[in-house]
Amino acid sequence: MKNYATAREKERSNAEMVGQKRQEKALREFKQVLNDLIFLLRSASDMETVYMYWVNRGREQFVMETKSTVLNNVMFEDRIGFDQHFLDEYKDLDEPVAVEVGEDIPASALKHYYNEVPVKYVTLLPFVNNGETVALTVLESSDHIFTDDKSDVIYSYINALRNVLNTYLEISDLYEQQDEWIDYEERLSVLETRCHRAEMIKRLLNLVQSFLHDGGVSFITQGMESWCNVMNADDAKYAPPVGMKMEERSMAYEAAEQGETEFAIHFNNNPKRLSPRELHSEGATLAIPLIMNDRRQGVVLVYDKNPLIFKESTKHKLINLVRIAGLQIQANDPKLDIDGPIFTNDYNAFLPDLWEQAVDSELARLSRVDNKFHSWFGLVTISDLPELRTKLRIEQLDEMQRDLIAAFNPSQFGYSGILGYNSDYVYSFFIQSKDPDAVHNWSQSLKKKFSGSVELSNGIHIETGIKVGYVKLDEEYEDCYEVLSNAKSALSQALKSKNEAI
Repeated sequence: MKNYATAREKERSNAEMVGQKRQEKALREFKQVLNDLIFLLRSASDMETVYMYWVNRGREQFVMETKSTVLNNVMFEDRIGFDQHFLDEYKDLDEPVAVEVGEDIPASALKHYYNEVPVKYVTLLPFVNNGETVALTVLESSDHIFTDDKSDVIYSYINALRNVLNTYLEISDLYEQQDEWIDYEERLSVLETRCHRAEMIKRLLNLVQSFLHDGGVSFITQGMESWCNVMNADDAKYAPPVGMKMEERSMAYEAAEQGETEFAIHFNNNPKRLSPRELHSEGATLAIPLIMNDRRQGVVLVYDKNPLIFKESTKHKLINLVRIAGLQIQANDPKLDIDGPIFTNDYNAFLPDLWEQAVDSELARLSRVDNKFHSWFGLVTISDLPELRTKLRIEQLDEMQRDLIAAFNPSQFGYSGILGYNSDYVYSFFIQSKDPDAVHNWSQSLKKKFSGSVELSNGIHIETGIKVGYVKLDEEYEDCYEVLSNAKSALSQALKSKNEAI
């Protein structure tokens, strides 16, 4: 496997070197053609000086490409600001124009001449590409401008320049596309590794995030008898809170239901990505189902404020990344039962690996993005476990654990959160909300729900107290293990408390 990877890396490196050399050769030849064209234009038109500047609008500069002159007192700057050159007035020119020095422009504006300005007439030839003037060719003469008998020269030059530039731009675009796919192949190596499926999802989300400019990536999957957002990319902006429940008539729902990728540009906050309660529905969203042997195991939500990010080639890349991640998960664990949810245990609680990755992601987001949500991590358990163990059979205890996961689900009380498995009868929870009192209110709701007899799904009634210990996430925590350690300490204190509640 290592030798194969090394050989492939060597092959990619060789391909990159060949592509780069070809591109450099094409650029050198292109510049030489332009240089020859300018020389021929000056010679055929009997002009003293001819030169060409690129119009760099991003940096607001004119960039010298080539020049030809018979004069000795000429000195050009390679780069010069728009506001420092007389061409600034003509940078949006779309038709040839002739002007006279002293009448239309002052002689002092021709700063590339020193001692004196020997020319009197200036002809400007614009090159327009995609509706924008990208270059200006300037012809300067002391005794004439273009006459009718010279019109063939100028139009031949314009046509030749247009053909050369268009050909070069097409070649450059092809090289860029080639480099783009080489880069994409390099990125795929992030997924080509043996790791837990939860880590694979984390890798996938962060990889997809690298394609975005002003957006985020989230993973929706099933657990706690519902579908919800369980993880965001480390740099995800405008992400829905962890635990937000997937609702019908949302993009995530359609992708999960139909097993097909959904794409939409949002207007007036519609369509919804995940839920009517989400804060942001702007720009555009791509909802990609994670499918394994026709089984929907999740949905990857990709969203950005700029809809132009989602070119057809980009959509293809992102959909393919999700597909490859799914195949890699199966390859890493051939015995994985994909006929049921693969991110939960038998009690419908999310796997420890999953909620650990989710907590780490949210810790990263605390310092990287503007997060409007408060986040808490903690542990919850029942206080009368010894009595229940003597009262119930093993299969009834297993049923009780499934019922407890459903009963503790924060969405049952209107809060976004997930429940994970920590150990038997001890469950982790992660809650996110704009409400600073969300975790307190949720715990008080649990207290009320379990204040009396609670009926399980098998008809058995139990009576037990609830104990909760939690911490609020902040930038002082380094990772989920430190968070978990403090949450365990908080739960330990709660278990020692005589208060039967929280």
